[in-house]
Amino acid sequence: MRVGRTRFVGIFLGLIIGYWGDSALAQEPETSQEVVPLPEILVTAPARLPEVPLSMAEIPASVQVITGEEIQRSQALNLQDVMQQLPGVHLNDQQGNSFQFDLSFRGFSGTSVTGVPQGISVFVDGVRVNEPAVEEINFDLLPLDHVERIELIRGPMAVFGRNSLAGSVNIITRRGGPEREIEAEMSGGSYGRRKAGGHISGTAGPIDYYFSGSQFDEDGWRDQTDSRLSQAFGKLGFRQGGTDITLSYQFQNNRILQAGTLPESVLKVDRAQNFTGGDFFNPNLHMGALNIHQRLGGGFSLALNGFVRSFETEQFNVSLISENSRLFNDTLSGGGTLQLAHEGRFWGRKNTLTLGAEYTRHDVDIRVFEEQNDRSRQQCRDEALAAGQDPDEACPEKALDSVLSDKQNTVGAYIQDTAELGRGLLLSGDSLFVTGALRADYVRHSITDSSPEEPGKASGKASFSRVLPRAGLNYNLSDHYGIYFSYSQGFRVPAFLELTCANPDSPCVGLQAGVAPDTGFAKLSPVRTHNYEVGFRARPVPWLEGNFALYRTDVRDDIFSVSDPAELTVFFQNVGNTRRQGIEIGLRGLFRNVLEPYANYTLTRATFRNNIQLASPGTPGVPQQVEAGDDIPSTPSHRVNAGLRYHLYRWLTLSLDLSYVGDQFLRGDEANTKAKLDDYVVLNAGIDLHWKRFTGFVKINNLTDNRYETFGTFAPNAKVAGEPIERFLNPAPPINVLVGASYRF
Repeated sequence: MRVGRTRFVGIFLGLIIGYWGDSALAQEPETSQEVVPLPEILVTAPARLPEVPLSMAEIPASVQVITGEEIQRSQALNLQDVMQQLPGVHLNDQQGNSFQFDLSFRGFSGTSVTGVPQGISVFVDGVRVNEPAVEEINFDLLPLDHVERIELIRGPMAVFGRNSLAGSVNIITRRGGPEREIEAEMSGGSYGRRKAGGHISGTAGPIDYYFSGSQFDEDGWRDQTDSRLSQAFGKLGFRQGGTDITLSYQFQNNRILQAGTLPESVLKVDRAQNFTGGDFFNPNLHMGALNIHQRLGGGFSLALNGFVRSFETEQFNVSLISENSRLFNDTLSGGGTLQLAHEGRFWGRKNTLTLGAEYTRHDVDIRVFEEQNDRSRQQCRDEALAAGQDPDEACPEKALDSVLSDKQNTVGAYIQDTAELGRGLLLSGDSLFVTGALRADYVRHSITDSSPEEPGKASGKASFSRVLPRAGLNYNLSDHYGIYFSYSQGFRVPAFLELTCANPDSPCVGLQAGVAPDTGFAKLSPVRTHNYEVGFRARPVPWLEGNFALYRTDVRDDIFSVSDPAELTVFFQNVGNTRRQGIEIGLRGLFRNVLEPYANYTLTRATFRNNIQLASPGTPGVPQQVEAGDDIPSTPSHRVNAGLRYHLYRWLTLSLDLSYVGDQFLRGDEANTKAKLDDYVVLNAGIDLHWKRFTGFVKINNLTDNRYETFGTFAPNAKVAGEPIERFLNPAPPINVLVGASYRF
């Protein structure tokens, strides 16, 4: 079987290369053989609200842009799939489903999993969508089908504020275009995947509109992993004179079953098993956003963003060690950002100034229930009988464990200026730009504990504030070559549930972080970073561009969650200083409007900088000794992406993508004493068809049916006598196919 798959890949590559060589001899080629330059990239992200876009030559940072067209042709199921082709973007699968991968770059994570140190911010049309409970990101709630563009901005940015330690993901949704569109789409494939949806959009005078909806279902390739995603999205816009207004609404209701990790002994027998079947995530989202942009004259413009967001979710976790847990999270958020921008000339040179202020209020209510399962029920009844108690009274099937609420107020203000200092300074076509920025943040938590046992134990207030500078320099040798340098500071505030579980003398009991509050608010310090970056951009020929970035991020008071399975406890703590540093190299091209190649390589080193002791699930009851220089787990040192799209005809395109991910230490092995998770290679292929108003695609994932795992940790195997500690790994899906079509009326 392996030899056959290798031959298939060779034949596929041979067809592409052979046709490319022969296409120049075709008498009537259907694609232009003229050199087509790559389009210039303008970035809206340096301003919090998209008012005055800047060219890459004016931005002292590494920035990548993914267009709506690229998103659509990728046929990705989630945002993480779209972004993993970018330099250094890495995915870990902790939950065991298609929609909740962890996303990381530069050694920081953005994830929906409680307890993972967060360091990435995500914005949708100017609204920050990190959840206020633990700064988690629910990627399944992002409106991927309705995205106009995605901007990945690496490094802390003053305009985006707190939690942007690695950088920010800025998502801009679609709006109606000049022509009316009515489009219906359907797709299906392996593991019972099926999707139906469509949209209608257009313009009527100064009004534009975009309305869409879809539903996606899958059975999943592992046991008990069926999922459903239902969504609706609408946006109304008004453009006239210097006024631009949009009002959008997003609804999302999902039910996602989570398989989680498998003991290595089980994985070797059956990769499709579900060790703790029954875990699920059921979110319900309503979000409305208003964006107003008004040109004021004289180069000035004013932008206003306001939003209301209601997020309700139920998270159920099955436990083989203790009781099951069921968490309900009801969050109501609202706020806005006001931004003034000026684009003009100062002393005859280009200058872009941005000033902004924002306020957000989050009301978070969390209830956690403990529910008996067969194991915990029998253990409880035995203990009750031994103590002479009535088992029915002492062991209720369902008990309210924790009731917590947080009234969270956040205030921020920023100023940023990008100024042209000169042209023709050293060379006839050179230019020099300087960027300076300052950001002030204030966050206040007001936490109330209404839990049945010891109410008020975690009640209290906590406030954090920080002023963050940023400075950068762009020296462009010409329109085709440029160098930049930047220095910036980042800031992450301890989150609500981290504050209520930060005392090792009173840890959270159970695997669900935050279920046992304590009053140790002062035990967690905010995370602070100093980021240094130097980069180089080049376009040696019109159809090829490349970029290089060298960065280092020094982190103070990094926050980690630590657990001890012997005590069934979890708590958060500062782990001293850590460091992320690395190299990012990328190339992409558009050759004769026929071949679109790309390749990138990333070296990432994420390390501890202090000697510390940490509890570990791999050594219950015995803390591990972490030495300065040890690698932070779940961070592969090497990552390579490469691929090409080949336009055989105007109506037919072939694509092939390859990813290599280096080995990495398992979570819980911060001391780097255990075997690593193996490196792996994944090959994906696709076919796109376009004929008149019909569009079709075939996407083949894991073309060579490679067996690999993307995430690992340690836990006791409760189904084996003595409950030995094992490696728990999450297997990646085998070869799978997705086929779909759409028709535009």
